[in-house]
Amino acid sequence: MQLVELSWSVPVVIGYRTARIVAGGWPPSARDRRELVRMVQEKAETFGKVAVAAVTTPPKDTARAVGNVVAPVHRTVVSNRRRLVR
Repeated sequence: MQLVELSWSVPVVIGYRTARIVAGGWPPSARDRRELVRMVQEKAETFGKVAVAAVTTPPKDTARAVGNVVAPVHRTVVSNRRRLVR
């Protein structure tokens, strides 16, 4: 279920962020700079969580491994979608 929600949420988040960047002009406003910094920080943090989950989950338990890897990404993307759509 998380993968389905990710497949819908990721394009929405990318679309909102891209539209905000394109419409904002140069130099970016303080709000846009905060969003860009947040985007980079979230990617680094989520990559770290995924790496830890991938390394610490036993390989024989594939379903749990996928769930552990997808869960941090899912939480971040869904919360971003909800925040950006408001």
